[in-house]
Amino acid sequence: MRPPGEPASTSANAAPWVRTLRALDAQRAQAFWTLDVDALNNIYVPGSAPWTADRALLSQYRSQNVRVQGLRVTIDSTSITRRTPTTITLRTTDHLTGGEAVDHTGARTPLPRGKPTTRLITLTSNPATTAPGSPTAWRISTITQA
Repeated sequence: MRPPGEPASTSANAAPWVRTLRALDAQRAQAFWTLDVDALNNIYVPGSAPWTADRALLSQYRSQNVRVQGLRVTIDSTSITRRTPTTITLRTTDHLTGGEAVDHTGARTPLPRGKPTTRLITLTSNPATTAPGSPTAWRISTITQA
């Protein structure tokens, strides 16, 4: 076992974290389809910069009655850069690969494919709020350019 904070950057170690990021991306896609601002509390640490940014964007879409259908982000690579008992920082390269904006009339506008971008994504858990025996709930606390 590694001491807290020691780098561990093999792709095999990162596989479970890729699944976690994909699950968070799926929840985000659902929030943007349903215009559910409160769903962002399960994806991001409330009050964090990425929570604030997505909340503002989703609120704007909601006020315009524009939904995003089929939002897909493809993860190209992920490695672990830092780990503590309650946080993990992942160096992740990903890009937008699908989705379309749907307005109140049903008109659809495809979202442009994104170019691969590398970011440092820090996930935070709160063991105090996780019931014994249940999976740890990880949420995004920071996203910065790598």
